[in-house]
Amino acid sequence: MSSKKTKLVTSSYAYHAGPPFWGQANRERWYKYSLASICNMGVDVICYTDERERGLQDLLEVKERFNLDNLTIKVHNLENNPWHERVYDLKINKHPEIYNNPNDFRYRHSSEMYWSKFLFLQNELEPDINLYWIDGGLSHNGLFPMEASSYSDDPDYAKQYPGQVYSEIEYRYYYFDRAFNPETLARINAYQDDKIINICRYGISDNNMHLFSEKIKDMSQLGYIHYPVGGFFGGNSNLLQEYINATFDIVEKVLDSGDYVCTDQEVMWYVNSKYPHLFKNYSFDTFYHEDWTNVFQPGQVSLSHFFRKPLN
Repeated sequence: MSSKKTKLVTSSYAYHAGPPFWGQANRERWYKYSLASICNMGVDVICYTDERERGLQDLLEVKERFNLDNLTIKVHNLENNPWHERVYDLKINKHPEIYNNPNDFRYRHSSEMYWSKFLFLQNELEPDINLYWIDGGLSHNGLFPMEASSYSDDPDYAKQYPGQVYSEIEYRYYYFDRAFNPETLARINAYQDDKIINICRYGISDNNMHLFSEKIKDMSQLGYIHYPVGGFFGGNSNLLQEYINATFDIVEKVLDSGDYVCTDQEVMWYVNSKYPHLFKNYSFDTFYHEDWTNVFQPGQVSLSHFFRKPLN
């Protein structure tokens, strides 16, 4: 592994479906068990959460249960997000038919959560380290095949089904130690070449680019080739402040427009395209993996390959 210190930053806001923050529902077990798997990478993991409901308590329990000595939990209540009041006004008063409508997919787009990853990275900046954002729920069997877990050596593994909240069997569905380990992190550190890694895919059909096409005036000069996903990115901490400043600038332009909010991925796409000198891009074809036999095609590059295969 690189001689530089490496640090991972993440968050877990699992109890915030619907207003005032419009988070995803049913993420409680997923996020805490996935986080336990991510901690297998063997470096400091900083996880932001808030004090409401059971979010903080869940993380404290999983830290103790799995002896996660490298996990530091920090409290950040979402109403303290610098954009919260403007986002809330837009969703409740200006466009409730879109953002406060459970039948619209954008109902589950929490801008405070999406954009806070840039805030949290800024909080954790240190000179001359490898600093990465990693989604707290990244480790799960929707994104990683069974072969990425040492539990797959158990012939009954595929037959097991999640049971009680704290069952050992349930934890296995988020335990991918052959993807999240120190060796994987060493490959990533070597791959980034002292730049910022973005993991990118082709195609943006599931994103609404209206705001960028109408409000960000130089969008037409930028390409669509490298479209980052927000689940993992980062690298050379000495470049990250420039990157974070650029994301903040776009967020402010988005909010100043008064029309729409957007995802973190749209912000990242714009910054990636406008400031290419900051980035080393890794491209993949599909979120599906080899276990999705009905849709995964031989020769495709899966998102999971970034964590499981050699990086060229």
